[in-house]
Amino acid sequence: MQRLSVFGRLGAPLLALLLLPQCGGSDLTLPSETAPAELAVVGGNNQQGAAGQPLTRPLVVEVRDRRGIPVADQTVAFKLAVQVAGAVVSPDTARTGPTGQAQTFWTLGSASGAQRVVANVVGLDGLEVEFDAIVGSSAAVRIETLSGNGQRASVGTALRDSLVVRVLDRFGNPVEGALVDWNASEGSVDPDLVTTGSDGRAATYRILGRTVGTQTAAATSAGLDGSPVTFSSTALAGSADELVRVSGDNQIGSPGVELPAPLVVRLVDRNGNGVPGRAVTWVLGEGGGDVSSPSTTTGDDGQTSTRWTLGSAETNTLNAVVSGVGIVTFSATAVGGGGGGGGGGGGGPAQAARLVFEVQPSDVREDQDIDPAVEVEVLDAQGNRFTSPDIEIKLELAGNADGELQGHLTKKTKSGVATFSDLRVNRPGDYKLHASADGLPTEVSATFQVRDRHEGGDDHGGGGD
Repeated sequence: MQRLSVFGRLGAPLLALLLLPQCGGSDLTLPSETAPAELAVVGGNNQQGAAGQPLTRPLVVEVRDRRGIPVADQTVAFKLAVQVAGAVVSPDTARTGPTGQAQTFWTLGSASGAQRVVANVVGLDGLEVEFDAIVGSSAAVRIETLSGNGQRASVGTALRDSLVVRVLDRFGNPVEGALVDWNASEGSVDPDLVTTGSDGRAATYRILGRTVGTQTAAATSAGLDGSPVTFSSTALAGSADELVRVSGDNQIGSPGVELPAPLVVRLVDRNGNGVPGRAVTWVLGEGGGDVSSPSTTTGDDGQTSTRWTLGSAETNTLNAVVSGVGIVTFSATAVGGGGGGGGGGGGGPAQAARLVFEVQPSDVREDQDIDPAVEVEVLDAQGNRFTSPDIEIKLELAGNADGELQGHLTKKTKSGVATFSDLRVNRPGDYKLHASADGLPTEVSATFQVRDRHEGGDDHGGGGD
C-alpha cells in the first residue's frame, strides 16, 4: 500500500502557514493603518449669507486613514461654536459613505458678523475642523430716529448736530445700502439723498428756514416701517436788526392828557421775525409830557408798548430806542386847553386823525391772495373808529425785492374799515404795506414774507394752489 506524505495533501497550505512568520510583512495591512486618522474640510467653508437664511452650499467633511484613504461608516457631529438665536445645523450628525464624506446644512443665526460651526468624528479626540461664515443683514424692514431731534438754532442757520436715522432688518441688524430721501418743511437739507453705510446710518446737514417756531425735516425710505421719520427743530429769532413802528403815531390830544392809543413798536431780525426779551427805552423829546413806562421789554412777537401823556407844546415827540439797533420817533399834536380834559380841541365834531392796520398782512406765496384779508381802520383823535363819511384808502408796497402789489389797491371805508381781499405779490421777498389817505399820515404795516411758490413748508396765510 502506497504511503501518502503529509505534504502530499496538505503541503502547500501547511507550508504557507509555516513560512508566514518568516515573511518581511511589507504586503500586510495592519488594523491601525485603516483607522480614522484625519478629518478634512471638503466644501462649504468661508461662505457669506444673510441673517436667518440658509447658506447656499452644504458643509462637507471627509474622514481619512493614515494612508489618506477615505474611511466609511464613521459618525461625524456638527455643532455651533457659539449659540446664536435662529442658527441651526441639520442634521447634527451624519455617517460617512464609501467616499468617506459626510455633510450637513447650515441656517445662519439672527446676528450679523461672524458665525462658526465645529465638526468632529464622534469618539475620536482631536479629529476636528471648523467652518466660518460672514453673516450680513437680511432685508431692510424699518427705519428709526438715531439722533438730532429737538434742536434749537437761529433762523437761517445750521443746526449744531446732523440729523441721523438708522435702517434695520427684522432682527435689528443695521442694513447697508438702503436709500434714504431727506426733505425739509422750510430751509434746506444737504445731502437730500443718502445711502446707508455699514452701520445702517444715514445723516444730513440741516439749515433752518427764515420763520421762527417749529420747523420739521423728514427722512423717507420707501416701504419701511417707521417711514417717514420726522425731526422737529425750533427756529429762534436772529439778532435784532430793525426797530419798526407798529401803531400810535400822529395822534391828536389835549395837553396833560394821556393819548387814547398806546405807542407800539416791534423789534425784528433781518428776516422780519420778532425778537423777544430786548429792552426798549422811551425817551421824551420835543414838548415834554410823560410816559407810563420809560423802559419796556419786547414780547414773544417782538412787540412792546407804552402810554403817552402830552406836554403843553403843540408838537410833541417821543423816541423808542433799542441800543445798538435804532430809534423810532413818534409825533403827536396837543390842541385845546390843558389838564384833565378828555376831549380833543374844543368839543367840536370828531375828525379822522389816523390810520391803523386792523388786520396786518400775513406771510404768503408769490401770486397767491393774502389771507386773511388786510383791513385798515380810520380812527379819530381819541382813538375811536371814524365811521362817517367814508374815506378812500390807498395801499402801496415797499420792501427788499422788486415785487409788484396786485389786486384792488384803493378801497373806501365802510363803517370806518377798508377791506382789501384780493392782494397778492408777484415776487418773493420781505415787504411792508403803506396805507395812505388824503390829509392823514401814512401808516406802515408789519413786515410780511412772500415765499417762492415752489418752496417747501406751510404758509401762515395765502390761498390754495
